[in-house]
Amino acid sequence: MTGFDYAFLGMAVLSALLGLWRGFVSEIFSLLGWLIALAAAWYAAAYVATFMPITSDSLRWLAAFALVFIAVLITLAVLRMFLKGLLAAAGMSAVDRLLGGGFGLLRALILAVLLVLGAGLTSLPREEWWREAVFAPPLETVVIAGKPWLPAVIAKRIKYR
Repeated sequence: MTGFDYAFLGMAVLSALLGLWRGFVSEIFSLLGWLIALAAAWYAAAYVATFMPITSDSLRWLAAFALVFIAVLITLAVLRMFLKGLLAAAGMSAVDRLLGGGFGLLRALILAVLLVLGAGLTSLPREEWWREAVFAPPLETVVIAGKPWLPAVIAKRIKYR
């Protein structure tokens, strides 16, 4: 095993432990919360900006974007705490945490695939420590299987050997 393998295992263990600690509901709400807040801010910033007393158009839009983004994140955080309380009251905290650990492992795998995809655009896969890694070939296989869904300009540049 090489440093690549130890880094992958360390990332998987840390992500799984974080998922176990936070639970599935928190993990999902964190992920979806950022995406929903980003989308809401993107679509609502122009409307909210009309109510702001800032003279610069770009600064007014940026302030409105930040305001909507933070407001949505806070709202979803309150909803997450409410749902966590319901799960605890129903005695489902253990299930929530176990599913959170599984989510953490999945998150680590997705992150590893994205990192391997990025490395495929560089000369890293030709390094000896990469070629001798135990986990590099399966992760490369996942990236290669996903190439048809990538933009052609990126897919054609991914090389592992």
